[in-house]
Amino acid sequence: MHKFSFLISLSLLLGLSPQTYSSGTMNEDEARNVDRVDVSSEADRQRLSVTAGLLADYEIAGKKLIANLNDETSKAEDVSNQASNLLHLSEDIIKSAQYRLPQCDEYLAKTVAVKAVLKDMSHDALEKDYHHDGALPKAPGECYHTKDLFVHPATVIILTRDDPSLNKATRASINAEISEVLAHTEIVRQLVVY
Repeated sequence: MHKFSFLISLSLLLGLSPQTYSSGTMNEDEARNVDRVDVSSEADRQRLSVTAGLLADYEIAGKKLIANLNDETSKAEDVSNQASNLLHLSEDIIKSAQYRLPQCDEYLAKTVAVKAVLKDMSHDALEKDYHHDGALPKAPGECYHTKDLFVHPATVIILTRDDPSLNKATRASINAEISEVLAHTEIVRQLVVY
């Protein structure tokens, strides 16, 4: 059996949809067809307008973090602070996602709860339990993208804690984490704001 076919077959046997497999892929048509709470009041529209602004702020902050990372004189503390800012922005975006996508509420609440133990968590545990959903309840694929807005900066915080010298491998890992999460923001925008 071809390796790719085997992986698809295995993920179907395990009950994983392509959207929930670790790549978390979802196109805009799939995003448009997700069940979500209708926006009916002016307060709801304002809330989503604020969320749209937060997503734009998140993208700008993520790009600034990457630019700072590319500066060889950048310090782990500065990169960690920038990741903490992304973490904070993601929490506000997640609140709107929990409202708009109630099917994601428990999944996202358990994701954000990891913040309380983040300083003591290992990189491996964060990857296994939160990036790859080992400690999270089952949820539809649309929940994955918003969760990643939180998990990727959390990973950066752990990476900077574990390697305050920011060696080349750590810098490459941080760059990959932030670049990947920035690729999720448009899907989150489609799912939560529109």
